[in-house]
Amino acid sequence: MIKESIDSAFQNAGLSTWKNKAVAFGADGASVNLGKKGGVSALLKKEVPYILDFHCLPHRLELALQELQKSCESVECIYNVLHLIWKTYHYSPKSVRSLRSIGEELSVNILKPSQVSGTRWLPHVSRALNVFVGHSDNKGCGDEAGQYATVLIHMEHLSTTSKSAEIKGRAKFIAVKMRDAQFVAFCHFLADLFSVLSKLSLQMQRNDLILPICVSLLKETITRVESLKGRPVPDGHLAKFLKRVESSSTFQGIALNGSLEDKVKRGGGTSKGLQSEIETAVDLCKQGLTERFNVLINASELNGSKKQAVYGTENVVHDMLILNVDAWPSDPKDLVDFGREEIQRLVEWFRPLLQKTGCNIEAVQDQWVSMKMLVKSQFQKLDYVNLWQTFITKAPYKDNFKDVLKLVEIVLVLPISAAQCERAVSAQNRIKNSVRSSLSTSMLEDLIRISSEGPPTVEFDPTASTDRWFSRDKSKGERARRPNFKN
Repeated sequence: MIKESIDSAFQNAGLSTWKNKAVAFGADGASVNLGKKGGVSALLKKEVPYILDFHCLPHRLELALQELQKSCESVECIYNVLHLIWKTYHYSPKSVRSLRSIGEELSVNILKPSQVSGTRWLPHVSRALNVFVGHSDNKGCGDEAGQYATVLIHMEHLSTTSKSAEIKGRAKFIAVKMRDAQFVAFCHFLADLFSVLSKLSLQMQRNDLILPICVSLLKETITRVESLKGRPVPDGHLAKFLKRVESSSTFQGIALNGSLEDKVKRGGGTSKGLQSEIETAVDLCKQGLTERFNVLINASELNGSKKQAVYGTENVVHDMLILNVDAWPSDPKDLVDFGREEIQRLVEWFRPLLQKTGCNIEAVQDQWVSMKMLVKSQFQKLDYVNLWQTFITKAPYKDNFKDVLKLVEIVLVLPISAAQCERAVSAQNRIKNSVRSSLSTSMLEDLIRISSEGPPTVEFDPTASTDRWFSRDKSKGERARRPNFKN
């Protein structure tokens, strides 16, 4: 059904021969899309054998973090507490009013707690944590009451005054957790960790992101995550919190219970302290990122398995990383033969497509050597986007390297993110609401496209549209708009 819809969409757009130029299919990891037997990618490969099935990178990142949540007890505990707090205020306007009333007495600007369960992208969880610990306005690290203290006071009030046994038990559980020093400290650490990962998520959701840049961002993020083991982020959430509790065991005026150090239990076991929990979370986070992005960041392991495994999508994507200019050797002697095998494998994989476009396959290797030498000698200061834009659009480069640049063009159009599709669905939900339910399909598609790809609202000049709106020509059969409108 999905494949038929894709065919129909291209037919309606006048692109009946789209399969002759298709190089990749990008989607989330659902089996209906990337299933090996009956998925859309498998059906497309029957007609286009060289097409690549690409799992959306932002979705991969979300899956890696879901594994962190399930595997780390401290992370799961914080998620549960945040979800229970959101549930308390989402389903009870009375509780919201009470919370805001306490906030007014304490001179705290209350923000409604955000949901963390079921959200699509990681930045939503990061914002929820920032609201929870009360650092959105750079306050709350000293004795002044903040969002955290206000929620705790209200939860302790509910635990004694609520007539509902469920709400009483929930509020008591939340209050006990929120008074635990290690819980508060780990919330601050998680806010720092998710801040690093949120930046990666937002970068991956960009439409202009290309594969080499993504690899660099991944490696940078993993390095930043690993550094959290040894020290907190300078001037970050955890650093501010630890500086404060050195002199007093209070946070936002609330006395905290427990210690941040490892504790010996009565039975002989040991309860993990803050540092142990941080190391566990960092290790699980790194493990999740490595597993989900293994092809992009662990090239050596893939190289070792090439002789045993059948050459497929993962190998093709790995070979495409040879176009990462930063990975090229600086010694001209090493540069001559660098990437020769990878380029040859790419040429063989895309041979049917290259032949259809008139590519001189025999000239690719010679052009590859010349292009490397030229880039290293004259274009090292350019970033990826400007570098390839120069070579693809400007003479004499676009003529001298026209054959090898076809491989570059394939890398540049890889659908490494499906976030734009997610935004289109969100735009549809905003546009076709209960008061605009009669919108036609064509009008809805136009409005979604304008919302997703049009200029920002602040840059849009509505003069031409409003003039057209009020100047309908009845003689041409156009319906009059607001006939009683007067200037």
